[in-house]
Amino acid sequence: MTGFDATPRIHAKYGAWGTTPLMTQVDLPLQSRCLALQGDGLSLLWFSHDMTGLSCPATLQLREHVANAVGMSADQIIWSTSQTHSSGAYAGFPQQGGGSAILKRGNWDVAFSTAEHERFLNGCIDAARRALGGLQPVRVSTGLAHCHNVSYNSRLPMGLHGTKFSRNYAEALQGGEYFDKTVSLMRFEAIDGEPVATVFNFACHPAVLLDNTHVSSDYVGTARSRIEAMSGGAPAMFVQGFCGNVHPYFMFCGPAQARLLGDRVADAARTGLEHRVPVRSLPLRLDWRTIELSCRPMYTREELENQIAIRRAFQREVDEYPHVVWVGGVNVPEFLTPQQKKDFVEVNIRYCEEGLRMLDAGEPSRQTLSITLGALRIGDVYAILSPGENFTETARAVRERSPHPHTFVCGDTNGLFGYIGTDIEIDRAGFETDTYWKMQHRDGFRLAPAKGSAQKIQATCEELLASVAGD
Repeated sequence: MTGFDATPRIHAKYGAWGTTPLMTQVDLPLQSRCLALQGDGLSLLWFSHDMTGLSCPATLQLREHVANAVGMSADQIIWSTSQTHSSGAYAGFPQQGGGSAILKRGNWDVAFSTAEHERFLNGCIDAARRALGGLQPVRVSTGLAHCHNVSYNSRLPMGLHGTKFSRNYAEALQGGEYFDKTVSLMRFEAIDGEPVATVFNFACHPAVLLDNTHVSSDYVGTARSRIEAMSGGAPAMFVQGFCGNVHPYFMFCGPAQARLLGDRVADAARTGLEHRVPVRSLPLRLDWRTIELSCRPMYTREELENQIAIRRAFQREVDEYPHVVWVGGVNVPEFLTPQQKKDFVEVNIRYCEEGLRMLDAGEPSRQTLSITLGALRIGDVYAILSPGENFTETARAVRERSPHPHTFVCGDTNGLFGYIGTDIEIDRAGFETDTYWKMQHRDGFRLAPAKGSAQKIQATCEELLASVAGD
């Protein structure tokens, strides 16, 4: 495992990466890690970045670029991101937003951003070459722990109907909704027992510094540093879990709170590492499978016009009552300024206007969405690989039905597909299963995944696990 400091340079006018004027300071550096694996005639590179994910097509461009540089195919490149909300809008794809640039951003410095893009890609290629050049025989062990005081399920069911995006840990726990507390660990050691690398997997948005001026790896950076210290300085790599509806104990806070949560994850990881068990390191297998998820039906003209009217009324209401937050069944963050609240809903208005244009032009909407899932086997350790932000309940279903005791469930891998909720949560609507999908900056006009999507993902994960397990 190799790595490099991926922290963006700060542009005097346009901030981090030359794309995000809001972000003008660096707290914890952004790190990238690259794990090279080789066995049974197969070579793989698994990257992990302290960044907000890009769309699946944009991520594929990055994977192809690195793969071409090292003589591999994109299918041999696994690309995971932590989804830290304090990474800024990534250079090369600033129009996709990211991190604290969740609202209207304006222009960016194209030349500066392009240079940042090239610097990052060159870092990835160099890390890949060094990782491949440093391959050695290893022993593998795994550990498991649970971290109870870092995360929570942020979707709070309302009394009559709908879901509140709760940004308060104590409030959200009153809903009694499940969240995955599992910390999965995999340690690689040289034949002489010296630690070589550690992979740790946990499900929680790194969103402590959401809408903050700091560039930061959030709680992940502190947890990783401490795990590396526990490992004699050997590098550690974080892989995000299925965290679509899971957020950190502190949100809209600062560096001190991010460090506190990182310490809590590291304390749990210590327990897992102290009680880890040796497992086989071979065979090494990887399989990918692309499936189609059905979309909800296209909105009617009446639905689109009604949604526009509701949001326009909210924008007018904000002028008179700046404290208001509820619009279209979603609670806009109360921390936002009146103008930011207007900008928040303007994104959805533009989506609805595009829907009306499509209806007028007779243009069909996409009826399905393609998603590519994967399964990796490293001896007795299995990992499910999924883009996007699956809900935490799906991770539980995958683990419970997996015949393998050492199963990692990894989200935000090979792209940010979007939130994928269970049927119950789709009926409850709210930000993740409804409002989020009324945004066009990631992949154009998309309709939200229909009910049955989570079950199809779960079934495909089971098929993939069986595929890589076959003798």
